[in-house]
Amino acid sequence: MNITIRHAEVSDAHAIAEAEREIAKEAGFFCSQPAELTDENVVKTISAFRANNNGVYLVAEYEKQIVGHAFLESHNIQSLRHVADLNIAVHLGWQKQGIGTKLLERIIEWATSSGIEKIQLNVRASNFIAIALYKKFGFEEEGRLKKRVKVKDRYIDDIIMGLMLI
Repeated sequence: MNITIRHAEVSDAHAIAEAEREIAKEAGFFCSQPAELTDENVVKTISAFRANNNGVYLVAEYEKQIVGHAFLESHNIQSLRHVADLNIAVHLGWQKQGIGTKLLERIIEWATSSGIEKIQLNVRASNFIAIALYKKFGFEEEGRLKKRVKVKDRYIDDIIMGLMLI
């Protein structure tokens, strides 16, 4: 499968937001509810990355269809500039096809060349596929926020994971 990884464009916002809304319908993947994931917020996020140059926002594309996206945002505080926060999503129907791996490879490549020393993220404890991907790349569990996410009457822990690049 020929997956292209490229920088996100503002014109990608609707496809990204729509995919996020679909993912959010399934409990245990996103904290946000579908109605909270708007096209406008994705436009703002992509625009901010382009304007501030404080990270990278990538999309994975297969035959002109966006099948995943990821962004890495570095901190602005001097003592935390070596750390960047990762958000990644493989769109529904495209899991377990190497898309998350390709996105993460490019994110790590970008981080390393940009002087980032540590990548950190939060992942729901119920998202076993994502946790396995992160562990494959050497991410380690650094903490657990118990019952952080509440979906209806069920609680889900948030796992904090980190990867040192140096």
